[in-house]
Amino acid sequence: MTDPLPGASTSAGHMPTSEPVEFEDDGEFRHYGAWNSFQFDPPLTHDDCLELLSHAQELGYRMLFRRTDYSLEEIQEQLVEKGPGSFLNMTWLQEDISPKEPPKTAEQRMSDRMSKLAPADDLIITDPYLFTSSRKRDSHDYAASVVGMIAPALAKGLRITAIVSPSQNDDTVRTAVLDQLHARGQDLDITVVESPDFHDRFWIADRTRGLVVGTSLNKIGSRIFFVDELGKSDVAAVLAEVDAIVGRQQ
Repeated sequence: MTDPLPGASTSAGHMPTSEPVEFEDDGEFRHYGAWNSFQFDPPLTHDDCLELLSHAQELGYRMLFRRTDYSLEEIQEQLVEKGPGSFLNMTWLQEDISPKEPPKTAEQRMSDRMSKLAPADDLIITDPYLFTSSRKRDSHDYAASVVGMIAPALAKGLRITAIVSPSQNDDTVRTAVLDQLHARGQDLDITVVESPDFHDRFWIADRTRGLVVGTSLNKIGSRIFFVDELGKSDVAAVLAEVDAIVGRQQ
């Protein structure tokens, strides 16, 4: 007799969803209920998981998501809506967890997230390479891309504070982006602050909610990246650093 697949059973009902079995490793093989439960220590990286999947397929196995109360469509929707942290219960994730996408698709994904972030009065951006000199040759196209991604978050009179790297604050690129932002005609109040203190890319709306983005906007679509929601404590920690940096500039 073979074990049923997740979501199926030998009877009419679904298999139960249970927490992974935990026990001391004494070398015994155990089969509890409907599931064989295994745990990797340290946790698998994304690349290693894909490699294991390849080997499993060679042996005729399928690697399936264990939560029987989620369909594939629901998993995909929640990854887009809330980010991978909603499944992994982590506040920081490596950049290799999301697939590469065509630039236009990735830009649309970012635009959708900006729309949901929806700042009413204040938007803080920490992105060292937001005005990077590497986009000097195509600064106009890059500016259009940046403004297209940020546009859904541009409320009238919005205050934007961008913290960027001093070594990457290129005049041509910065001017191109700011000109196109101001061209939106929404009376934006934009302040650019130079600081080497931030490496990570955070977007904080109205000092209450935020996102962490796994790559700078100038690399959207060309690198593996993620977007995930920040917890309240993380927002507070970012704001403390931002306030200290901005305070030193005043």
